[in-house]
Amino acid sequence: MPRMRILAVDDNVVNLATLEQELKDKYEVIPMISGRRAIKFLQSEDVDLVLLDVQMPVMDGLETLQEIRTLENGVTLPVIFLTSTADKVVLLEGSKLGIMDYILKPFDSFDLHERIEKALKRRGVLPIDGTELYQRVKEVRDYILSEKYKPALTKTEEILGYQLEEDIQGRMANVKIKLEAADYEGAERMLDRIIKMMKKSGRVSDDSDAPPISLGEMNSRLLYILTDLENYDIKEALAKLDDLLCYELPPVVFDGCKKARGKLAEYDDDEAEKLIRAVLSEL
Repeated sequence: MPRMRILAVDDNVVNLATLEQELKDKYEVIPMISGRRAIKFLQSEDVDLVLLDVQMPVMDGLETLQEIRTLENGVTLPVIFLTSTADKVVLLEGSKLGIMDYILKPFDSFDLHERIEKALKRRGVLPIDGTELYQRVKEVRDYILSEKYKPALTKTEEILGYQLEEDIQGRMANVKIKLEAADYEGAERMLDRIIKMMKKSGRVSDDSDAPPISLGEMNSRLLYILTDLENYDIKEALAKLDDLLCYELPPVVFDGCKKARGKLAEYDDDEAEKLIRAVLSEL
């Protein structure tokens, strides 16, 4: 089976060599020294994901991304920004053009791999593992039980973007139909059925615990969420919160993030930002 292809775009040859060294065991890395060369390459070749440096001369990351989105094979292509500074304006413009995430340089090897995998999962390129899917299905049910139907539908649509087994794909599609028809009880029953089916089939056990997460990684993820909130990007902050809540978190962090997610579902990003800052102060 051919390896997935990642196009790495950076004007710094040292950065390109570092990315290639970090990723070569798992992916086919195609280094490009400029945005223009990347666009020319994509006009005739397909890749699974683009790592795109923001600060480049002649054609910067934003300009390159704008060109990528005009290509037939670039409309939905997953793109992750690489940046040495979390410039709010640039990240906001990138969000409008559909970046999946951004990574601050110098990057951490574990964080780089994890963010690439999450981006590929969200595009359905990589399958989602049973425990993570189980947690996400439960989150949809929790939204319905809390009468937060809009985020329940959004989360359902996100799950349907993953690479799923046919029996779960069909049932989640049924959940979406029921939510769109305001049949919330029916959607809840179907979600319960999916949860029970996953347990019975052995795809997840009754005592499945959330995976552990280090303090440094937890702190890093919270800072990324805070940056999204400062950039008024509720959708991306919600996605990152949902990812974080899949892990085993200290009670103060879990409670604060859960409350922040609820506030974001109500579009109260001001209150959500306060809650995330409070969580960070506790750490």
